[in-house]
This record gives sequence, C-alpha cells and structure tokens, in this order.
Amino acid sequence: MRSWRWGAGFGVGLVVLCALVGPLFAPHGAQEAVGIPFTEPGGGAVLGTDRLGRDVFSHLLTGGTQLLVVSAVIAVAVTVLSAMLGAVAAVRPRAGSVIELAGDLVILLPAVLGILLVLTAWPQGGVAALIVVSLVFGVPYCARIFAASAASIAATGYVEAAVASGESLPYLIFREILPNLRSVFTTQLGLRFVVAIYLVSTVSFLGVPALGSDNWAIMVRDNAAGILLNPWSVLAPSVAIAIVAVGVNLVVTAGSARNGARRRRTPAADRTVVGGGPAPLDAEAADVRAAGRVTSPETSARNSGPVVDAGDAAGGGTVDSPRAADSDVGDVAVVDGLTVLSDTGAVLLAPLSFRLRAGTVTALTGASGAGKSTAMRALLGHAPAGMRCTGTVLVAGHDVFALDPAALRVFRRERIAYVGQDPGSELNPLLRVRALLAEAAPTSSAAERQAMLDRVGLDSGFLRRRVGRLSGGQQRRVALARALLRRPTVLVLDEPLAGLHGALRTEIARLIADLAVTDASAVLLSGHDTTTVHAIADTVIEVHPPSGYPSRRSPISVGPSPTDAQRDQRARGVAAIEDTTAPQDDRRKAFASMAEGDEVAVSIGKDTSLPADQRLGDVRSAVTRPNGSAGESGTALSAGGISVTVENHRILTDIDLEVRAGAALAVVGPSGAGKTTLARVIAGLQVGTAGVVDAGGVRASVGKRRRIRAGAGGTQLVTQNPLAALNPRRSVEQTLVRPLRRIARVPKSRLRERVDALLADVDLPPELAGRRPHELSGGQRQRVALARALAADPAVLICDEITTALDQHTAAAVMALLDRLRTERGTAVLLISHDMALVARHCTDLLVLDHGEVVERGDPATVLAAPTHRATAELLV
Repeated sequence: MRSWRWGAGFGVGLVVLCALVGPLFAPHGAQEAVGIPFTEPGGGAVLGTDRLGRDVFSHLLTGGTQLLVVSAVIAVAVTVLSAMLGAVAAVRPRAGSVIELAGDLVILLPAVLGILLVLTAWPQGGVAALIVVSLVFGVPYCARIFAASAASIAATGYVEAAVASGESLPYLIFREILPNLRSVFTTQLGLRFVVAIYLVSTVSFLGVPALGSDNWAIMVRDNAAGILLNPWSVLAPSVAIAIVAVGVNLVVTAGSARNGARRRRTPAADRTVVGGGPAPLDAEAADVRAAGRVTSPETSARNSGPVVDAGDAAGGGTVDSPRAADSDVGDVAVVDGLTVLSDTGAVLLAPLSFRLRAGTVTALTGASGAGKSTAMRALLGHAPAGMRCTGTVLVAGHDVFALDPAALRVFRRERIAYVGQDPGSELNPLLRVRALLAEAAPTSSAAERQAMLDRVGLDSGFLRRRVGRLSGGQQRRVALARALLRRPTVLVLDEPLAGLHGALRTEIARLIADLAVTDASAVLLSGHDTTTVHAIADTVIEVHPPSGYPSRRSPISVGPSPTDAQRDQRARGVAAIEDTTAPQDDRRKAFASMAEGDEVAVSIGKDTSLPADQRLGDVRSAVTRPNGSAGESGTALSAGGISVTVENHRILTDIDLEVRAGAALAVVGPSGAGKTTLARVIAGLQVGTAGVVDAGGVRASVGKRRRIRAGAGGTQLVTQNPLAALNPRRSVEQTLVRPLRRIARVPKSRLRERVDALLADVDLPPELAGRRPHELSGGQRQRVALARALAADPAVLICDEITTALDQHTAAAVMALLDRLRTERGTAVLLISHDMALVARHCTDLLVLDHGEVVERGDPATVLAAPTHRATAELLV
C-alpha cells in the first residue's frame, strides 16, 4: 500500500512538473504547424497532430501551466479564507451568525450557473474575475466545514484559557485554532484543487473568455471532432487533467490519513513482546530492572489488601515476579515485566508486574507521572506513539500486543472496558445520554440503562441531556455507567473517584467494590485518594517514577513550629478529617477544633506516612493575613447578581461573592451544583448570563462580550480538564513562554530561566520543557496549566479542581505555592474543590452551592463543623 502511494505521488508530481516547466522543453512552439491535421503519432510528432497540424505533445507541455496555476490560486484562496472565516465563526458566535447568513444567501444560486453568468456578463475581467467569483461561490460551502471543525477546538480548555487571558482574535485564530485544523486544511485544499481544476476546465471548454486559448481544456474542445483520426489529441489532455485533479487529492488525503494513523498507533517494530518473560532492555532500562521487580502478591481479604511499594525495589529488595507461563486459574490478566521506553532509551514506566483475579479490585497508586495511566492502557493493547513496550500483557488469555487490528477491536469490545481520567473528552458531544448508553451497550434495555444511571447517582432526567450540560462529575458518572453496562471481564478505571464530592465518592467506591463481587469482574483502578482506595481494594500496588526521575519531595511548612500539645491536638483532628470512613460526627468535631481559633494548621496533604512534625505547621496564621489582617486587604474580585440560563434551564441564580487580596475563597458543593459555570462566568467565558463582575476595580457586565484585562495583574483560569487544557501542537516551554513574553514582559534572555523556575514551582523537572501534552501524565498536564496561569502574574487566580489529578504530596506542594503567592504577592484565589480537608487548611472563606444557589457561606472550619444544609453535610461523608 505504501509503495502504491509513493508511486502515485511520484506520477502526479511528474505530471505537475512537466506542466509547469514544459514550455522550456517543448520540441516545437505551441502554435507551430508540423504536419497535416490529425496525423497519427510518428515522425517528429510523438502524439500526432491536432486540428491545425500542431504537435500535440508540444501543445500538451505548454497548455497546462496557466490551468494549474489559476486552479492552485483559487484552491489556496478559497481554503485560506474559508479557514479564517470558520475560525472566526467558532470564536465569535455573533460574527458566525452573520457569516452563516451571508453564505446561505450565496448558496441559493447554483455555483456553476452563477460563475458562468458573472463571467459572461464581465468578459473583460479575465483571470481576476474567475478567481473572485470562485471565492464568492466556493467559500460559503468550505467555511461551514471549517466552522464545524473549529467549534470543538474553540470549546477546549487551552482556547478558553487564552480567551480568559485577553488574547486577541488574530492570536486565537492563527496560533490556537488553525494549527490544530491542519488535517482538515490539507484535505480541503486537495478537494478545492480538484474542484478548481474542473471549474477552470469547464469554463474554458464552454468558451467563456476567462483564460487564454492555450490550455488542456481548449485542446479537448477543439480536437473533439477528430477523435477518431487521432485519439491522442483528445485523450492526452483529458488524461492529464484527470491525473492532476484526482492524483493530487489522492496523495494529499492519503498523507493526512497516514499522519493520523501514525499518531494513533505504534509500529509493531517498536513493541518488543516476549511470551515467556521480559525482553532484554537497553542499559538504562537494565539498571532499573537490576534494582528489582515490582509485583502484586496474591489477593487477600478485602479492606486489608496488601500494599506493594515500588520503592522497595529501588532499595534493593526483590519481589518474585509472576511469569506469563505460570498463569493460575482465576487470573483474568497477567502483566509481567511491563516496561515502556522512549525512542531515546529513557524509561517512562519502570518494570511492573501484577495479576488481576476475577471478583477482586486492584489499585495502582503513586506519584503523578509514575506511569499509572500508561500501565492501565497497556491492558487495552495501547502503547504511546513512538514508545517501545517490553514485557508481557495477557488479558483473558490474549497476548494483547500480539493481536492484529481486527482481533484487537473485538477484544476491546467484548472483554475489557476503560474509563480514562478525562471522560468528558470520550463522550460524543452531539449525543444525548440516552444515546450514549445505547451506543455502549446496544443489547441493553431502556430499563437496564435507567437502572445503571440510578446506580451512579443520576436520575432519569439526565437521559435527555447532552454532554455540554453535564458537570465534570456527571460526565465521569455517565462514562462509568457506559462501561458498567457492557459487563466486561476486566474493568479499567483511571481516577474514577476524582471530581466527586464526599457522599458520592463513597457511593461510587462502594459500587465499584460490589461490582467486582456481583459481576465477577476484575477491576483495575488508580487514584490519589489513598484512604478510599485502600478501603475498597484487595491489592494496592504503589508505582514509583523510574530510576533517575527528578524528584524534589520535601516537607513544606510556613511559620513557627507548633508546640507538642498543639501538634498532637491538630494531628488527631486532621486524621479524623481526612479519614473518609470516619463517622461524620468525628469529622465535624475535627473541623470544630480548627474553628476554635488556635494558630496551628496543617501544611501538608494527606500523607500520613510523614512524621507529625513534618505534616503540621503554622500556615493559616501566615497565609490568611498578607500585609496585615485579612480584613484590611482590598477587594480583588467581587461579583453580584450572577445568573446563568442555558436552554431555558437555570444553572445559577443570583450569586454574590467577594474575594479579598491575599484571601482564598473556596466554592464547594455537590457535582452539578454550578461551580464550574460560576468560574467560567467570572473568567468571561459563559454565555446566557446576567450580573456584574468587579476585578481590580474594573466593573463590567458578565458574558462573552466582556474583555478580560490582558496585562499582568489580571484574571487567570485553570480548568479542571487536564487533557484539553494544553494546546497539543505546543511544547511545555512554548506554552509558558507566551504569557511570560506578552503579559509578564520577561526579556528573551531570561525566558529559559523563568520557564525552569515555573516548572520547579509546580514540582516538575526542567526536562519536561521540551515535551508536548500527549507525552505528559494527567497530573503533569494539570501542573503545566497552573504554571501557565502563574506566568501571567495574575491578581486573581481561578482554580477549578486543580488537585484532583495530583498525588497527595504534589497537591500539598501546589497548595503551599498558592499560599505563598497569597502571602507575598497578595494574589486572590478562587478555589473549586471537593476536598474538604484541603479547603479547611488553605482557604479563608467558604461558599457552598447547591442547584445553582448559595446555601451556606462563612469561615470554612466553622461552616464544616456545624453545617446547616444537607448539601454541606454530604460533602463531609
């Protein structure tokens, strides 16, 4: 297939080259007669002569230049203008309505008829007239395609972050949207070239005075009467037109398809799969292997599952690894020595081995970037593009990396189900939930689909909603329901508990545990909520970053050390707060303890493995009163009367809030309460809104017409979707350089230094600066998005679930960074989170939403210690 493509491309290129430079090599002049009319090939005329006795071959070489050049100009002009208008329509809906209306009016007149009428009435226009009318009648059709493609890109997190940063319209179009429409642009360019070739040929064939008299189409028209005398006088130009038109389009579209396929798959040569055990590795991988293997022991009783620490291997300990050939009865999946290496030999996933048994739950835990998601996707037979996988992965008796594409599709459809970290991007935005469930399980009944929605905490009203009307937590539950409906042998869940409030998180965790037993499924999940994960997992495997991966884990504390009595009291309170299985009264007492006014608060996350004196510190007294008491600080952000209505559905109702400089306002509530919508309103991204926002003393009505302050000291938004938060075409360094140059005005000579500093602030090594988003884990992408926001030196930072994809230590480091910014720079933080312990530690004010309304507000510890509304109480379960 590849050789055929190369042959076609070479043939088309040769024809085009001959058409463009043919006049230089023509043996005779285009108008020179060399014999009698319609002479057969022979003598000095290799293709015979035409109706005027001219050499057909020479005429063929000279007659394609103008035809191809004019067609190429039309194709490029139509495609470029259509792409720009389509991008504008996606970013500016009102302008898009005008563009669409103008296009509808043009489409009312058939294109070919309109072009012929204009050219006939304007004969002196020539080539310029042909190009203009081609634009008028071609752009409306092509622009619709670009607008539809650009709409999905305009809704991504990285475009919305650019809008929230005050980027100009040209920047959004040419730097954020059009580069990600490259495949659409290439395909449309080839298609428009075909249309232009046929259009120009038709115009010339019909005798419309637009082009000169010397081109292939006129050769066909003039010599048609002598086709029986010398067929080559007609066939040669006809074949040339067909080869160029069809061949160019074929080569262009084949290139786009090949590039897409290269991004989706890894060549078989890049996978080293050894049935009897791990394959030999290069030197760096061998060093990791020599340190010892990481494996899961035999399954034990639920709620007391063993923990296999990858760090033990690094310390020299060795745990026996299960061999693929020794698969026991009841083993649904066996992973033996799975290692992922880049093309440079760097180890992205250290050797990992474990077994999955039917009716059990196995959990992968560990630091962000350790390779948990990579290991989980390996069970589906997926390897990152350009990476090499070594080792064995057997699932339901299948060596997944040895399956051919057809068998792999059947395996994925019948044996395994996967829900990723970002389920929202996996759901078709055009389908309603009802259709999404039917798509996943076509044989399921309506009653079964409704029952499954009930199991994940969604009522029947959600069946009629589309993805755009679901919150992040609701999208996660719909994706989980789709997976559960299929009744798979192996269920792979990447961060299934992220983005869920307390009561719902407990409910879903219980559902997963029950599912493994009742359906006899093997469940593999990952998560950073170690308390819940340990409560439901039979086996917990801690995955560590590969040997040599930069790590800067150190205790974080601010302020003086607490006394022993204070430390002991706070440690008991934090343990109760962070234990999601603890009775609710105990957790409320812990929050009440924090509300009593003592000066000691928690500075590190839920990592109870750290000594108490490293986990506690005087943070609240230091970070909640920058430059004096909090009450003396000016107001950095205020909003009043915020209301949002979408499709006649009220999302938010009369929301008022205020954030002081250096303060942190936590916006909490159950999934679907309207938290993300509120953040989008403040960032100027939400349509269908009412109310006013005052940021930095600038008062403006909300909605997409409001322009965000573009300079330093403005507002920055960090979205909850790490996959869509970064432009896939840019490296980490390119992502960070833009706000550093445009907003922070950092000199070019200091850019690299500032990029490294920003990465260090969010606990990322400088080596990641050259990577693109698909080469990062979910947690790493989330931290890069935060670093991008910090690069703009904002006065107001809106953080939407920024810690859900992070391990506990990294989350604590990120929150400590925000605390430091509040203290040193007076940055105001609006934090959306479902982690009540984190809220109590780091936030000065609390606002609880339920069904789009404020139900409680006040000091976090006070409100959480004695909640008066059911929604607040459920956050503590």
